[in-house]
Amino acid sequence: MGPLAAILAGTTLAVFLYGLYTTLFITSIFLQVRRHHGPDTRSLYLSMMFITSCLLFASVTATCILLTTRIFIGFVFWADGPAAYFADQSQPTLTGLNIVSLLAMLFNDSMMVYRLWIVYSRKKLVVIFPVLTFIGLVVSVILIVIENSKASNLALVISMTPWFVLTLCTNVYCTAFIAWKIWSGTKGAAIPVNGANLKDLVAMFVESSALITSWALFYAVAHQVADNSQYIGVAALPSIAGIANALLQTRIGLGQARNNTTVQSRSTIQFVVRGPGGLGGDGLGTRGEMHPDLEPKARGL
Repeated sequence: MGPLAAILAGTTLAVFLYGLYTTLFITSIFLQVRRHHGPDTRSLYLSMMFITSCLLFASVTATCILLTTRIFIGFVFWADGPAAYFADQSQPTLTGLNIVSLLAMLFNDSMMVYRLWIVYSRKKLVVIFPVLTFIGLVVSVILIVIENSKASNLALVISMTPWFVLTLCTNVYCTAFIAWKIWSGTKGAAIPVNGANLKDLVAMFVESSALITSWALFYAVAHQVADNSQYIGVAALPSIAGIANALLQTRIGLGQARNNTTVQSRSTIQFVVRGPGGLGGDGLGTRGEMHPDLEPKARGL
């Protein structure tokens, strides 16, 4: 596949995935607002997760707009033809595209670190490593934008490699520790009812992380071997990150909605009471309810 064909394919895939992401994002926002109507609505709008989710959506939207704009400029309006246009790495549209795309990935990683911090009851020690990797990500992003404006090809941007390693470490570390906390902190208290158990909650985190990690791995391999499919990988990566986050929010929201409508039949997970905080305040609550820090609201996921 030639570079122009890969660029066209990447833009098409990114816009298609953006449509899916938009549907999931709107659904997740609707579920959150419906659950936090009344006095809680203001706290929802001011929450870190809600604001960052909106920033992620805005950056992914800007990415797709710039991808489409570059296609029209290169194939329709550029006098020297698309090959000359897309080969020029100093184009302002490309610089802007790199910035908003990498911002989307930073928003995604920041939410992963925040979730970890919340699940571990705001303990600083557990987030030291992902905070350091996140700082490294910020530095890598700055270097990528600078290098890409001077390089003649995406494969020559050396900073892409440390960026991938750091984002992989952040996502895998946060997902593993969140899953372990949920599993180890509540496995002795969960009573499966009608086949529901904590594996569903753990699976949500793992599957969402696996989605973006696997796609980032595909891009990293293509980048290292200088294959043109890297243009497909990098174009769709922000949309994949958005889908992973919105899918997690939507699945949690739908699960809570089912809990509210089936409370009489007890077709949800029930938990043994262990003190006033359910499970010591770091796991799940009583009567099939999630601990507030695991809900997608002011301090939730």
